[in-house]
Amino acid sequence: MIELAEFEEGNPVNKEREKFNRRNEAILYHGDAVGAVFIGDSITAYWDIDSYFKHSEGKRLINRGVSDDYSMYCRRRFEADALQLNPELIILSVGVNNTKPLSEAADSDAAAGIIRQVVTDIRAMIQASKNRDIDIVITSVTSINRPHTDLQGIRQDAIKEINRQLTELAAEEEIQFLNYYDVMTVDDRLDPDLTIDGLHPHVKGYDKMADVLTEQIKRIELQ
Repeated sequence: MIELAEFEEGNPVNKEREKFNRRNEAILYHGDAVGAVFIGDSITAYWDIDSYFKHSEGKRLINRGVSDDYSMYCRRRFEADALQLNPELIILSVGVNNTKPLSEAADSDAAAGIIRQVVTDIRAMIQASKNRDIDIVITSVTSINRPHTDLQGIRQDAIKEINRQLTELAAEEEIQFLNYYDVMTVDDRLDPDLTIDGLHPHVKGYDKMADVLTEQIKRIELQ
């Protein structure tokens, strides 16, 4: 078993480390069959997976989302929280928190570096999954609706560019890309009917995401 220690002091993913270690231990010790691991940031963490999906063969669906996760932190915990559980499928959704610095005035160079980081980390996780013969799908970064903090629209533009590059990456790697962005966005902003705070979906937003996932995922039997 891979039992991760906490990362450097103050790292936002530390708050879930001990819990995830103990839950991973139980899954591995009991030899539970895992149908899918959902891994990413708070948009994954807040999703009550068991309320939306079941596996047709009764295999477990595991949520390893962490609030405030960034792509580089997700990459560091990816083997422990996803690969070692040997799921049929990994659903990777991360990147929106990387764009937080762009909520304030920023230049295009800052945005370019953030975009490059997200895509590089996701590419590495795809390769790690392939090296273990574990299927993986990646999702779009969802839009935001916080114009009071995104005064120049730089953050939203960066999200769109991340999604464009992830679409290309998925095609290059011959994996599926789940496009939550298009069905949840109105006039370049997260549909206000799908969120309370302009970032996280509420139940109607998750309904939209579930529709995209169940319509596109055919390699495992999610109902």
